[in-house]
Amino acid sequence: MAGAGPRETSIPRFALRRQEAAASLGISASLFDNWVDQGFMPKGTKIKGVVLWDTEQIRGAWQCLVESDAADPQDDNNPFDGVIA
Repeated sequence: MAGAGPRETSIPRFALRRQEAAASLGISASLFDNWVDQGFMPKGTKIKGVVLWDTEQIRGAWQCLVESDAADPQDDNNPFDGVIA
């Protein structure tokens, strides 16, 4: 939120634009789009030409990703474990 004053940045946000939604997850906007397309993240809601994402829906989708990743031990396997170089 470049150029936003202290008042604007202190107001709790419950809806985010695409770039802000991606930034809230620490990912690029293009990766966010990919995650939306794959169903990992919710689709935004278009209201009079503006697409916004609900912060609680993003948080819930993130929790589902984290929980499903924790339940999948395959990702923890490093193919180079035990390899001596």
